Amino acid sequence: MKKLMLLCAGVLLLAACHTGNTQPGRVGQMYFTTIAFEVNGDEIEMSSYKFIDEAVKVYQKGPAVVMEVRGYTDSSGNAKSNLRLSQKRAQRVAKALQIRGIPAENMNVKGYGSEKPIVSNNTPEGRQQNRRVEIEFPYPAN
Repeated sequence: MKKLMLLCAGVLLLAACHTGNTQPGRVGQMYFTTIAFEVNGDEIEMSSYKFIDEAVKVYQKGPAVVMEVRGYTDSSGNAKSNLRLSQKRAQRVAKALQIRGIPAENMNVKGYGSEKPIVSNNTPEGRQQNRRVEIEFPYPAN
């Protein structure tokens, strides 16, 4: 199974495993997308709203699923501040999903701070990719 990463201006926006299906956002039987953020901020980058909208469309095909909304930071700053910031980022994305019709009870929202980086934090580009919120849920059967 090959891992495919789509990059836009150095920001990881979407990651997917190639399963023979070219549908963006599908990882095996899971829907997965990444929302980008600026340094020390919890404002969603405008370019990421299209991924939130896409997640909502996929969710609406199987609305009984529970999704994971996971916030992360890069390794800059102290661990306690990073944990708070990652939770705020996850909550910001969860709020955007709620505004678009997804019930709060269908979301598990959690901040992880700088845990689980997707790339090295040794470069500005790597740190930018690690400042993210991930949305993941089971992909509808149809």
